[in-house]
Amino acid sequence: MNDLPRRERAVPGKPGGYTLLEIALVVAIIGMIVGVAVPMTSGFMREQRLRDVVRELLVLAKTARADAMTTGRMSEVVFAKKEFGLRRPGDEEPSEIVGLPQGMAYVLIPFGSEKAVRPDGQRWVFRPTGLCEPLRVRVEEGEAWMEVSFDPLTASLDDESYHIP
Repeated sequence: MNDLPRRERAVPGKPGGYTLLEIALVVAIIGMIVGVAVPMTSGFMREQRLRDVVRELLVLAKTARADAMTTGRMSEVVFAKKEFGLRRPGDEEPSEIVGLPQGMAYVLIPFGSEKAVRPDGQRWVFRPTGLCEPLRVRVEEGEAWMEVSFDPLTASLDDESYHIP
């Protein structure tokens, strides 16, 4: 009368659940997924650290430009070995300093030069007109690097390239 298949009931004395082979297979699949995901997130984290340093430099450049234009006096970003800072008009020392995270370094590539220069007191000057020198900066962490160019008219990022192994 009833054409639907009957559900089998657990037989008393016969244990239910998963076999050892099924559990091992699931663990192996999870292990492979984690093994693929960890290197991908490692590269992503390294790229984010590089981008954070570039973002901080961009903020200082935009601030220096705005200060120079509003005060009518030159403003500058000063580069040191492990940090860079904003020297506002009238200040003798940089007021806002950004330090590099441990393990990072950067070099400056001045306009018209292909030779990178280690930072050691160089100044990136922003004139009251809002103009600045074109500049390329390369931030490095191990074998990974990110190189950005700044537009001399707007102090915005003009171009970027990177290598994240």
